[in-house]
Amino acid sequence: AKGMWVSTTYPVVQLIVGYIGVISLSFFTVETKKEMVEGESAESNRMLGLSFQSQGMLDMAFDKFRKVPVDNEVKDILYNLALDYERKRQLNKAAIVYEYIEKHDKKFKDVAKKKTKLIQASETMVFGDGFAGGSSSSDDLLSAASDTRPTLGRYEIIKQLGKGAMGIVYLGQDPRINRTTAIKTFKFGDEFDPEDVKDLKAKFFREAESAGTLSHPNIVTIYDAGDEQDLAYIAMEYLEGEDLEKHVKKDKLLPMVKVIDFVADIADALDYAHEKGIVHRDIKPANIMLLNSGVVKITDFGIARITAISQTQTGIVKGTPYYMSPEQFSGQKVDGRSDIFSLGTMFFQLLTGELPFTGENPAALMNSIMNVAHPNPKSINPKIVTPIVTIINMALEKDRENRYQRASQMSTHLKELRGKIDAAIAKKSGKN
Repeated sequence: AKGMWVSTTYPVVQLIVGYIGVISLSFFTVETKKEMVEGESAESNRMLGLSFQSQGMLDMAFDKFRKVPVDNEVKDILYNLALDYERKRQLNKAAIVYEYIEKHDKKFKDVAKKKTKLIQASETMVFGDGFAGGSSSSDDLLSAASDTRPTLGRYEIIKQLGKGAMGIVYLGQDPRINRTTAIKTFKFGDEFDPEDVKDLKAKFFREAESAGTLSHPNIVTIYDAGDEQDLAYIAMEYLEGEDLEKHVKKDKLLPMVKVIDFVADIADALDYAHEKGIVHRDIKPANIMLLNSGVVKITDFGIARITAISQTQTGIVKGTPYYMSPEQFSGQKVDGRSDIFSLGTMFFQLLTGELPFTGENPAALMNSIMNVAHPNPKSINPKIVTPIVTIINMALEKDRENRYQRASQMSTHLKELRGKIDAAIAKKSGKN
């Protein structure tokens, strides 16, 4: 019996040891596979996150990154994600990412400092002091709270160039082709009903597309248009020079022959646009750039139309309409002859330093433009030659049927006049 017990115990022990071995092998195999799956899953989430980030889908990227173990490489990835949020002006989300990094490593780079600064900036915006304590709104892309250069679409924003009725103009850089651009922004937000914004943006892109088809040496080139969050933008040719605003002051008037040349070039550009069915609607000195090279260019084609649409929907008229035509005031459908009237107004002002139509208030100004004859420019500036008076009178006819019918007609008369002036100067020089 004793021998039988010994003989049966050994196989049982072998069986138990074998079973334990099989179970252990199975366990370690499962654990190894689990580790491999988890590793593959982490790598998959990391790659997906990077893909989402490269496409600008930052929220989806963060969701994937949070499923990845946070090592030093992932901390760097998360840090870059937070910077992208800053570039997109989403400061509160950038702060959340910095806080997430800080939970895993309080001393990683400057995350603690950045988080605190951005949280303070976000609180400032919520309580109505603007974007990091500057303007009264969050329109300005350049925030003191962030030392990261912001972007709109693919464009890097470098500095502010100026402000307009609808938004801010920035100096930008297109990193794809290393081209300097001017970026004009438009905010469709607070004063608009949410249901109107979609329709307004659609009209914005139609106008921008039309203006983008214009290619003329005296018209600013539009490169691109887009929108991001509550801002729409147009990327256009960056011009080195200044607008004609300062040259409507009596002590800063340009020589008469220069004014003739510039107005003739502007008229040619307008005729080109009118032939394509595009009306500017806001010709004025501020929308004419005099480049350092001596060339004049019309800016803001299409933008005046966008502004007009937005003002119609909000009931708010921005700016004083000294250069508007009678038909604009009366609400008629405008055509190229409206731009000719505005050009005539600007021509008058560039030669005299005064506006042909004035009024103590918008109603009085409207009455002046629609019903009151403009003064003779020679009575203000005796140096103006009589043919110029004739051209101005034709451009400023109240009834558009009696006005120049095409801007090219006005340009032709100006060029003929310039030729006569040159001939007279040459003749006088010959006598001397």
